[in-house]
Amino acid sequence: MVSARTISSMICSTTALVASQLITASSFTLELPLLSRREAITGSIASICGIVATAPCVASAVADQQDPSSATLLSLIPPMPFGAPATNATLPMQLVQDIEKEVASLESSDKMRNLATSNIVSGSWRLLYSDGTEITALAKGLPLGFSLGPTYQPLDTSTGRFENRGSLTNKYNLAKLQTNVVGDIRVANKGTLNAIGVRNDNNNRVDVNFQVISFQLDEIFGKTLNPPIRKTLIPKVDAKAAQPANDITYLDTSTRVVRGGDGALFIFRREDSGIPMLSLEERA
Repeated sequence: MVSARTISSMICSTTALVASQLITASSFTLELPLLSRREAITGSIASICGIVATAPCVASAVADQQDPSSATLLSLIPPMPFGAPATNATLPMQLVQDIEKEVASLESSDKMRNLATSNIVSGSWRLLYSDGTEITALAKGLPLGFSLGPTYQPLDTSTGRFENRGSLTNKYNLAKLQTNVVGDIRVANKGTLNAIGVRNDNNNRVDVNFQVISFQLDEIFGKTLNPPIRKTLIPKVDAKAAQPANDITYLDTSTRVVRGGDGALFIFRREDSGIPMLSLEERA
């Protein structure tokens, strides 16, 4: 799995490289080190999506009606500075235990089957909480004064698309960054095993294929860039690694609970980021 140090170094080097290009170029492409598909997804998506994933901090519409089944869970998760997701490293231990207990209760319902094919999976989802090691390590602090911003994950199951979007702000006003992690999703075959050997018995698993990370620099040293500078990072993927996959363990109209391939917990609330997904033509 990609370490926090690796991701932090990538942020530092990418920010510096982007800044250096202000004078000489408008675009370039970088290649990341060789990663397994699981590392590319759980490291780059969970970390970068959870930390820098792509959408500016804009006012967002929350689901009009909160499903009462998950209202208690969502009420337990407090808002965090800069709109970042809460983590088990940034909340009191008792509150973390209360969240995990409520999640376990929701996951135990016999109705939580065939969620991967549910017609309410699609939409825009905001990450509210995670205990994923990539996100928790980065939530403790990023280099150069950068802070995590909101994280959104729009999904479109009809076309097999997903994105992880978020923002980075800087307390020294060095720069404002956005990123967009783009990939493909499909319903996993029933009975398949994930990276830690959990079998897909309930047909709740979604296979994930990571494609590209797009960075956008909107502002540097207080100066707004018009147009902004966009950069692309392409990971080298280890084809021998296990298929990256996520299990949807709870789902209602306003809340989605996901377990990553390593068992990490992700709690999403349906919420519009105000930015549409890239079209199929824009992704091509």
